[in-house]
Amino acid sequence: MSLRSQILALIAVPFIALAGIGGFKAYSDWGRFQSAQVTQVKTQESVALMEVVHYMQVERGLSAVYLSSSGKSAAAELEAARTKVDEAVRNVPGTAAGTLKHLEPLASLRDAVTSLNLEPGQMGVRYSGTIAGILRDVSAQLLHQQNAGLAQLGSGLVNLAYAKEAAGQQRAAGAAGFSQGSFSLDTYRWFTRTGAVEKQLIDIAALAFGPALPGLDLRADLAATGLPGIREQVLNAGPGTPAPDYPATGWFDRATRWVGSLHGIENTVTGTMIAIAKEEAGEARQALIVTLAALAASLIASGLIGLRLITAFTRQFGALQGDLNRLARKEFDFKPAYLEARTEVGELSRAMEQTRTALAAAEEKLASIEASRIADRGAVVGMLDDHLARLSSRDLDCTIEETFPEEYEQLRQSFNTTVATLKETIEHVIAATSSIHNGATEISTASDDLSNRTESQAATLEETAAALEQLTASVKSSADGARDVEHTMQEARHEAESSGEVVRNAVSAMTEIEQSSVKISQIISVIDDIAFQTNLLALNAGVEAARAGEAGKGFAVVASEVRALAQRSADAATEIKTLISDSSKHVKQGVELVGETGEALTSIVGRVNAISELVSNIAEGAAEQSTGLSEINTGVSQLDQVTQQNAAMVEEATAAGHMLHTDAGKLAELMGQFKIAGAAVSIVRKAAPAEPAAPSAHGEQIEFGTAVPMPAKTANAGWEDF
Repeated sequence: MSLRSQILALIAVPFIALAGIGGFKAYSDWGRFQSAQVTQVKTQESVALMEVVHYMQVERGLSAVYLSSSGKSAAAELEAARTKVDEAVRNVPGTAAGTLKHLEPLASLRDAVTSLNLEPGQMGVRYSGTIAGILRDVSAQLLHQQNAGLAQLGSGLVNLAYAKEAAGQQRAAGAAGFSQGSFSLDTYRWFTRTGAVEKQLIDIAALAFGPALPGLDLRADLAATGLPGIREQVLNAGPGTPAPDYPATGWFDRATRWVGSLHGIENTVTGTMIAIAKEEAGEARQALIVTLAALAASLIASGLIGLRLITAFTRQFGALQGDLNRLARKEFDFKPAYLEARTEVGELSRAMEQTRTALAAAEEKLASIEASRIADRGAVVGMLDDHLARLSSRDLDCTIEETFPEEYEQLRQSFNTTVATLKETIEHVIAATSSIHNGATEISTASDDLSNRTESQAATLEETAAALEQLTASVKSSADGARDVEHTMQEARHEAESSGEVVRNAVSAMTEIEQSSVKISQIISVIDDIAFQTNLLALNAGVEAARAGEAGKGFAVVASEVRALAQRSADAATEIKTLISDSSKHVKQGVELVGETGEALTSIVGRVNAISELVSNIAEGAAEQSTGLSEINTGVSQLDQVTQQNAAMVEEATAAGHMLHTDAGKLAELMGQFKIAGAAVSIVRKAAPAEPAAPSAHGEQIEFGTAVPMPAKTANAGWEDF
């Protein structure tokens, strides 16, 4: 990695770190800004949905008055409340469409109230369910605020909303009780339970509002409405007793003022929450702008500083590199750049100047030394060239006796050592060539004999493998036939088992028919009893008609007809009972016959299973025999393949032996061309192989046998198989 790249990396690291830290801060501020905007939108949605809940509570109370008065009171006020609910729904943002799905049953509920098809309690339950669904969604939004202050105010607002819901339900319960003149047990429980829930939730809401709205009194307007005294009277009166003497509309107006007071407190709290959300969004926006501006300024400043540093570095070190290139080209007549500079580059330039001066002086000295070395090198090269020429003409008696200059003396000694080593090697090779020649002759003869025997063995083994393969195919065909018989027996067994199942189903069906016949007989017995009782009643009716005299004649005729009808019913029932009895006997006989058929089929299935098992055993035995013969056939085939490969290998070994014999002769001829200690080594060819004579002293001949010609087959064919 170049120094320039290192400096660039050194500048880039703090630059990237600054960009990363600034980017993280900007991302954090952006997330805070987005969160503040989401909080503001969710708060506005919650405020709009609170308005819908408030006017639905008013509509619920007026619906209770309307139903309790059977539509005689509060009709106009109810229609106005419905209009306000619809306006509040239209003011809800479209992002809260999921919450508005709770209002889908509102149209049918209004129609039921208008047509007086609901009781006040039923109406209150349905309105309260719709309001509770909206409040659940609003509560989920308010309780999951990321701002701690908004989350606390949201918690208090949720409790206040449910307290107002309880106050609205108590308003509806009171309107129903005062309209009816007394509180039923259900209405009384509704009234008291909602009052207790309202008190507890207002206390919890006051605790939540305390830190942010310390001067807010949630019950400031309660005493002015007069509701505490009326509530106390209702509680003391109890259920089922006459209600206190208050008109329903008067109670509704007082309760509405109290609910309106709670609604005003809701508006105060939601206004505070919206203000906090707007303030937080503004602060987040301002922080984001400041962060982006600071990040941009820091990045621009860092970039300018880095660019300035890299430019200066490039200019100074570029000049320094040019001076170094001149030194590399052995140009010493120049003055380094920035020689007078008081920087690190100046220090390098001054050091380069010292190096340039020293190299210029050394260059002159080296020139004279090089001329002397060239003269010595010429003499040494001439001597080596002469002796290497003698060595290239196979003269091994070519050692250098003259002494070389000191720096080339080691070269002379290495040359003499090489010639001595080569001479000794050639002598050993000449001695070993005769032994190689005789061994190659013996190997060639033995390989020919082995090749003939291997070819005969391979042919016999090939015939054995073919016969065994035919036997294996025959056994395999028998095994396949046994398998086909086994499959046929299994299909027959499955069909027999299926027939047994059909017979069992028939037996079950006949049994059910028999049981149905018994039940029909029981029903006919009942019909007989009814006919008997009807006959008795008809007789009693006839007796009473006779007592009535002239006035009962018409009734006597009717009694006579009823008695005749009862008699015909009894006769028909007797005939049906006789037919059912005969049918039961026939069914019983059919059940017995079907049962015997099932037992016979079961016996057949057992025998088919036994035959199937025997055939399976035969098929398995044949398959095992086929598998064993296949394995034997595979082994023989592999053995035949190996034998064929061995035969090929023997042929190739024979060819290699002949080649070795020929190469040994060629090697002897080659060695005869070397001159050792002034004597020549020669080769005498003979017609038949002979034992090599022992080498004599220098100057005697060394005789070898005549080379055997190599067979037509190439020596390297087929060696890759072994």
